[in-house]
Amino acid sequence: MLPENRSLLETFFKQNSIGNNGDTTLQAFQLYMDELLRWNQFINLTAIEKESDIIIKHFIDSLTPLKFIGSNDFVLDIGSGAGFPGLPIKIVQPSVKIVMLDARLKKINFINNMIGLLKMKGATALHQRAEEKNFQGVMGKSFDVVISRASFSLQELAELSLPYLKGHGKLIAMKSKIVEDQDINPGLKQTDEFITSLPDGSFRRILVFGKA
Repeated sequence: MLPENRSLLETFFKQNSIGNNGDTTLQAFQLYMDELLRWNQFINLTAIEKESDIIIKHFIDSLTPLKFIGSNDFVLDIGSGAGFPGLPIKIVQPSVKIVMLDARLKKINFINNMIGLLKMKGATALHQRAEEKNFQGVMGKSFDVVISRASFSLQELAELSLPYLKGHGKLIAMKSKIVEDQDINPGLKQTDEFITSLPDGSFRRILVFGKA
């Protein structure tokens, strides 16, 4: 990792009081980036290949909702892709228990590879669609947090998430600065909103919903 890119992560960690393990945390992100770029030569994991862009658009962006996630929460990441935001959250908050879902097996294989390399406990990646009723039957009402960075509409994400939330659970929707104006599922109500800028000048909008 180039010094200027390492500094991007270190600055973000310091500003947000993230990463008590310093070098160990940075080494984990270095390994994550190396593996992402290595696998990406053979399978399409990400269109972003520049080191600084990976750090900003994948790693830092994935950590923007961290303040809404408790240290012992059970988290479901729907549409995790190459592990975003689930793996970065788990790296900096190891006590979180997380399940990452994606419908594309190649991406789940990559996440499981990272779980093994990083020796993560309490992290699971499943080749699974959130809308499948059998999975809802097994894991329904199990999660403190459902989160997604995938390109679902708010309504779609609400419908996918609601069956999995505990009574006190929350949905965290990671959106761009401008979000479509639409009615959310009546089973959920918005409880918080957070807009932040990333180091490249782009924006991330975090919408938080609780059970109505």
